[in-house]
Amino acid sequence: MEGRQRVEILNSRIIKQFIEVHPDAEAPLNDWIYKTRTAHWKNNSDVQKTFNSADHLGDQKFIFNIGGNNFRMAAMVWIENERVYLLKLMTHAEYDKEKF
Repeated sequence: MEGRQRVEILNSRIIKQFIEVHPDAEAPLNDWIYKTRTAHWKNNSDVQKTFNSADHLGDQKFIFNIGGNNFRMAAMVWIENERVYLLKLMTHAEYDKEKF
């Protein structure tokens, strides 16, 4: 079953839009997409095992560090439904100005 898509990524158009402005984010975002789509998460700890630098903010909200912490992604992760909804992609500097 390895490599088979399991998790659906919703609102993924923001990834394409972000890459247009930040082309250096493409490779690390593609890595995040692959790891997410092939994940088999049973709980929040499994998300953090896949992405050891991910911060769980409570409920289903996570912040993912992308590209060696150069970029941040805010997302809702619905483990039982195997879905991730992307809320926002930003540079680290932009993230520092946000509140989540």
